[in-house]
Amino acid sequence: LLVLSPIVLVGANIDKFVYTQRLANYTPLAVDGVPVPIQVDKNDDKGVLRAVNTLRVDFENVTGNLPKEGEGRCALIIGTVGKSALIDNLIKNGKIQSATLQNKTEKYIITNIANPCDGVEEAIVIAGSDKRGTIYGIYELSAQMGVSPWYYWADVPVERKDNLYFKNGTYTEGEPAVKYRGIFLND
Repeated sequence: LLVLSPIVLVGANIDKFVYTQRLANYTPLAVDGVPVPIQVDKNDDKGVLRAVNTLRVDFENVTGNLPKEGEGRCALIIGTVGKSALIDNLIKNGKIQSATLQNKTEKYIITNIANPCDGVEEAIVIAGSDKRGTIYGIYELSAQMGVSPWYYWADVPVERKDNLYFKNGTYTEGEPAVKYRGIFLND
């Protein structure tokens, strides 16, 4: 266990942003077991689309229900700069500052945005500077919901939660200090 502990702490410097109790400035992620719809551009990278599908399953494991696709009063919008029309429109309309993500490597932001697009009053947005940045953001949300990175390989149980709320703000993990990050089991 001591050998594995550094792996679990990789994203530990991110502030907590998912809670089970709603306070004044929190946005719903799931209420009474029903997750908010997820919007993703089908033209985004295949790896991002796969991670979004994993996130859907993670929502089902936590809440008991799969999130729907499309619009809702609240939504979760996910995408990559330059690959997702959803994210590019948010940048174009000044809802996300372009300098935050453009020309960055493996960076993501997770933030709430009021009236991001037609039909959505409030959204939680996961935007990545590139495909890996978006994927890291998606898995950070899963981890904050209570899904262990070891859920699939080590059968770590997922605690059931009916309500999940996002503490409004902007959360990010900047560019890595090394060019390539990962786990190398032979080292």
